[in-house]
Amino acid sequence: MEHLYHTQGASMTDIADLIGNKTSGYVSWLFGQLGIQAKPFEQARLQGIIDKVRIHERKPFDGTDEDKAYMLGLRHGDLSASTPWKGAVRISTSTTHPAMVELFESLFVSKGHVYRYPRYKKDTSTYEWNISANVDGSFIFLLESEAESWEWIGRFESTVLAYLAGLFDAEGHVGIYRNARTTALTLTFYNTNLGLLSLVHTWLTTLGYSPLKPYLDKPKGFRSPGYHIEMKKDYWRLVIATFEESQSLLTKLPLRHREKIMKKRLGLAISRGDRWTDVRDRVAEIRQAIRSERNAFVAEAETQVLRREAAREKQ
Repeated sequence: MEHLYHTQGASMTDIADLIGNKTSGYVSWLFGQLGIQAKPFEQARLQGIIDKVRIHERKPFDGTDEDKAYMLGLRHGDLSASTPWKGAVRISTSTTHPAMVELFESLFVSKGHVYRYPRYKKDTSTYEWNISANVDGSFIFLLESEAESWEWIGRFESTVLAYLAGLFDAEGHVGIYRNARTTALTLTFYNTNLGLLSLVHTWLTTLGYSPLKPYLDKPKGFRSPGYHIEMKKDYWRLVIATFEESQSLLTKLPLRHREKIMKKRLGLAISRGDRWTDVRDRVAEIRQAIRSERNAFVAEAETQVLRREAAREKQ
């Protein structure tokens, strides 16, 4: 740290980035514990402006309006965004699915450094992964109000579909299940924001679909049976319930989440009236693959957290 700070000229914020999910205030405290002499504030500020020293280069957003709309859909479904300092945007989420980490990295690794670290959640007694990236200030659109985003996204079908794809990749479900002797196919959007799902209902209706109106899926306080995650807010759902409309929308949504793409391919490969006995093994194979990946990913997080805690106890 002393070499980075005094020799290479990295700022406390840069070093905080390197540590991951820590603030420059934490680095200042850490310097005190380690006996590293900090530069006077004004000197450090001016040197940073003149030298523009940065450990990880941040590149500006250079995508299309559809890329921007997709990121906003993902943001409104599953990402957090903030401005840790002027000229930068921090994006983060937590997950137990490696496919979400892959998606996050595919979006942001070329624009800034992506941090990944395991953590233990005391409220659920479970392990998960936090991922975050500090990117250029041109990603500030991820912090614009929902109303502002929806106003420009809603002007074109291509941006509406891109936004819906991001939202679906964050909190969507491709349902392939038994319906008597045949196979049913449905698409479901989930969110705690009823206003958002109401807008999705309006947009889907405008696109020619007949979605069910949003309805309550899980009330505030409900705990999921697997990971015992408590719902902090009411959890709503919106469903495309017919086979034909589900297939039609799947063909139009530019999904990027690997798990959702696997289900999309199967959903488009089957036909209305296909017997469940002919489809169930393929459904079970996808479910098992996702479950195994998730369990291994969670186990890896647990191993790393326990190893880290054991190392701390030895110090």
